[in-house]
Amino acid sequence: LRVWLNNENSSTRITCLCPSSYYGDKCQYQNERISLTLQVRVLSDSLQIPFSIIILLIDNTDQRIIHSYEQLNYLSVKDCNMKYNIYLTYATRPKDLKKNYSIHIDIYERISLTYRGSYLFPIYFPFLPVHRLALIVDIPQKGDKNIQTCSNNRCNHGKCIKYLNNAENITFCKCDNEWFGEYCNIQQSCQCSNDSLCIGVLPNNRSICICPIDKFGPRCLLPNSICQNSTCHNDGQCIPNDNYLIYNQKFVCICSKGFIGEQCETVDNKLILSFEKSIVRSQSIFIHFVEVINNNFPKRATTFKMMPIRQDSIIIYWSRPFHLVFIEFFDKNYYFVVHETIYNQSTTIAKMINPSDHCQHISKIFNESFAKLDLIRRIKYYHLTCELYSSNLKCFYDDIHLCLCYDFNRKRLANCFEFDHNMTFDCLGQSVCENDGQCFQDHPNCPHKSICICPLCYYGTLCQFSTSGFGLSLDAILGYHILPNISIIHQPIIIKISLTLTIIFVVFGLIDGFLSMITFKTETTLTVGCGIYLLGSSITTLLTMIIFGLKFCILLFAQITGISNRLFLRIQCISLDFFLRVCLNMDQWLNACVAMERAVTVIQANRFNRKKSKQSAKLAIIILLVVNIVTSIHDPFYRRLIDEENEDERRIWCIITYPTGLHAFNSIMHTFHFLAPFLINLISAVILIIKKSQQQLTIQTNRTYKELLRIHFEKHKHLLTAPIILVILALPRLIISFASKCMKS
Repeated sequence: LRVWLNNENSSTRITCLCPSSYYGDKCQYQNERISLTLQVRVLSDSLQIPFSIIILLIDNTDQRIIHSYEQLNYLSVKDCNMKYNIYLTYATRPKDLKKNYSIHIDIYERISLTYRGSYLFPIYFPFLPVHRLALIVDIPQKGDKNIQTCSNNRCNHGKCIKYLNNAENITFCKCDNEWFGEYCNIQQSCQCSNDSLCIGVLPNNRSICICPIDKFGPRCLLPNSICQNSTCHNDGQCIPNDNYLIYNQKFVCICSKGFIGEQCETVDNKLILSFEKSIVRSQSIFIHFVEVINNNFPKRATTFKMMPIRQDSIIIYWSRPFHLVFIEFFDKNYYFVVHETIYNQSTTIAKMINPSDHCQHISKIFNESFAKLDLIRRIKYYHLTCELYSSNLKCFYDDIHLCLCYDFNRKRLANCFEFDHNMTFDCLGQSVCENDGQCFQDHPNCPHKSICICPLCYYGTLCQFSTSGFGLSLDAILGYHILPNISIIHQPIIIKISLTLTIIFVVFGLIDGFLSMITFKTETTLTVGCGIYLLGSSITTLLTMIIFGLKFCILLFAQITGISNRLFLRIQCISLDFFLRVCLNMDQWLNACVAMERAVTVIQANRFNRKKSKQSAKLAIIILLVVNIVTSIHDPFYRRLIDEENEDERRIWCIITYPTGLHAFNSIMHTFHFLAPFLINLISAVILIIKKSQQQLTIQTNRTYKELLRIHFEKHKHLLTAPIILVILALPRLIISFASKCMKS
């Protein structure tokens, strides 16, 4: 670069602008540096989220000096296969060999500036003048469970965080704004704009800023107006491109569902599939698109779809060329869908899947011995397969091929192509599935969608619901039947019936509770323990009805309207089920105490002490409440919210997952609180009848003991039948909780 020093005598000087890997007045010296090649991968839940990735070269001193840094803007739909080549230089020449150096990587969402996690890569050979590294960074899935905090009291003005990629649980202090250093104990003013993030300061006192998506510049002070006049059509979202990289356009459009193109101007192909009632469907469906290419192997692409319980049809949007479409239920259960001789863009195809579209394995068409023959001996008979079954067979498959039967010159022939039946894309090792569900994605590196294949006894988009034991809850039973963004009038019949029954139960329960409380609140009834137990039972009945009504209403409106206040949802998730469980158990125990009090009254007769009975009742209620809380206190700690997102809807669920040992303890406690009050009721009723009969025998000498026993049994049989009926009604739930098998439907 020629620099003019004086216009009068036209004196100039040659100045060299050096790349980061060289320095000197003629760029003649090579910098000590880190040469980094970086590739970024994301899961399908973050496919359309723009990220800011900050790469820092740091040392291990107390100041935690940032020697140099690079900031990348990453959007998976645009940059998926891109590899970034970066140079990081040291703050001093030469570098201090007494220090240890590392590469620290922070990941933030550009739109919300939400922190996603951090990686640490130590520099193991600091004596090398040029250290080359090739790294793959996997952006973790959404949610806080990937950000593991730790307890380090030395983080003065920050939070202790564990790195995502280390097995040794190495931690660091993520500092608050304007605090820096290894333990966030160095305060230094930050020059970033108020709506940006300041994550560090370089040795030259320059702040490292993460800008919101509508700002740019070293301090995030300049408004980015590129997207103000963007031409993204059909509700596409405009994202400014990174100024440090060369792109054909200054922005990229993130298209809404059903549209593609640089400006979202093209309508996707739309495939509407419905199923004949006799076809047994799984909740997870694979859709295989095959593009036939002249003089080359067919090109296959796979996507997934979740089919909700309430639906009998699905809609798939697809943007790439295709000629054949197959669907696959779990465990290689294929159906032929459509054959397009010529690909047409932006078309709608509607298809009813019938049993005749089923693709059978070759062993079921012939026999096992034929299927075990060598491929060369076996495949020559595949044309015969299509001829024998004529138009009834559309497709079949073996362990290597997928074959299509077609008509050619009045003959029925087979056309086979290689087909991988075993997809093992494991979501980059970051399974989003609960309860050991298998995570699949539609591409090993650039996924557009992922799906969970649930093991037996579990279901849901994330395998979050269980069909075994006491895992059957209101959320699991009714959740998927509730249609989002649809008024109650147009909800399925099961929701309308459930709402009607809930209203009836709650109204009558409240009336019963209020009347009972008024009855048992009088001074005469409260003179004995039985009255106090009945008053307590009335209160628990009221609370049970109120909590149950709230639980149902929150579930209903949270799924219909999509309540997004996580604090409110978390509080109700943790509290309502716990309080409902305690109230139900207390009600059963209080009724058992009433039965026990009756038996004691009959046994003691004239020796019955009312005052002592009243004191004992108050103490018993306190003890029962403490026991119920203690045996259920684990429940809130294992409840959590999970987000379920797919292309059709977004839901937030409250789920509970116990460890194996705690699950057994929970089942035992449920059984104890179920059987113990029942046995007390039953034994107390038997004691009351026997004791009454014995007492009457001394007065009515003209009657036998059996006659008196029969009379008192007829008189007090409701005391025996009531608990038995309640147990019979609740027995199926108890049996399910201990059954080794679960509901598979």
